[in-house]
Amino acid sequence: MEYAKPLLKRSHHVLVAEDGSICIGEIPGKSKIIQSPPPWVAVVLSRLDGEHTIPRILKELKAEHYDVTDGDVRDFVSALAGFGLIEESSRFSSLLSSEEIERYDRQMLQFSLIDEDRVDNATAYQERLKQARVLVLGMGGWGTWCSLLLARSGIGALRIVDGDDVELSNLNRQVLYNTTDLGARKVDAAAANVRKHNPHVRVEPFYEFALPDRVRLGELLKGVTVAILAWASLGYYRKDSVERIVHEIARDRQIPVIELGGDPLDISVGPIYLNDGSHPSFEDLRRISQDRFYSDDALVRSFQEARLKNEFANGNRSVNAWQSSPSLAVMAGLAADQVLKLITKYDNCNLVGKRFHMSLRTYATREEVLFEQD
Repeated sequence: MEYAKPLLKRSHHVLVAEDGSICIGEIPGKSKIIQSPPPWVAVVLSRLDGEHTIPRILKELKAEHYDVTDGDVRDFVSALAGFGLIEESSRFSSLLSSEEIERYDRQMLQFSLIDEDRVDNATAYQERLKQARVLVLGMGGWGTWCSLLLARSGIGALRIVDGDDVELSNLNRQVLYNTTDLGARKVDAAAANVRKHNPHVRVEPFYEFALPDRVRLGELLKGVTVAILAWASLGYYRKDSVERIVHEIARDRQIPVIELGGDPLDISVGPIYLNDGSHPSFEDLRRISQDRFYSDDALVRSFQEARLKNEFANGNRSVNAWQSSPSLAVMAGLAADQVLKLITKYDNCNLVGKRFHMSLRTYATREEVLFEQD
């Protein structure tokens, strides 16, 4: 493309070695080395500041008596663009305000650095976030952390669903609530706190528990770009679960779904179901997942089955799931990173069809492949 005012990406430093060789950028695969360049190259690089047109650069080079032709400079800029090192600085965004562009500046540099979709300016990636709506089912630990991270990243709309109220025991880990929210509806408190972090995000709170009601779940999924199941997904092992219906509707509407789960000892993120026809459906994988989940030991399997049926004999003791903020922050960070990549396409999603596991006791990791894309 022809650049009106070419800008050497601000995510890339220009490094000059003692012998005059130049390296643009510092990340392997996203940088370019120019060995023993002619003297005019460094000057051109310094003028690719988004303020100069190419004719103006040529005029200044000639005024400084550099031995270079119009074709040399244009070919050089074209080559830089071919390596993904140039942006168009004059691009105007009709979706993002000047305040938003400044707010998201550092992450747009990240988008610009990778730039897998080769857009003319990284604001295009931010616009994709602005136009997206993410459904978060469950506003406990996982849901609040994911919502906070997506809101700060500039997602356009968050549709949050939970029928619970804020309790004191939530405050150690559910990041969008504080003591002034005790007794309030979780979705209302979360919406208010999201707006404090980023007033540009539209929050759509629904004070209800997601139930296996196909009609209602269909309404909650209307207009959604990505859905996050922010609870332990047991739809692989139970009949008539919310997860199964969500996946069925999402498949019909081609809405990507991401799952996550875990506790302070072990976390898991993924898989992502693109639901675009390129891979097996959630329903196709249920039987395989059950076979992987259940132990070959009959006694162990009997306890696993009892756990899924909530067949507890705890007496009067109050037994709850253990959870804390550090593991939730790690888990939600990984999930939000994948959602951003899925929506913007600035980088590839690594968890399509895969579940990433990490032990927070040993830091051992493993990747579980559930399916391959066609």
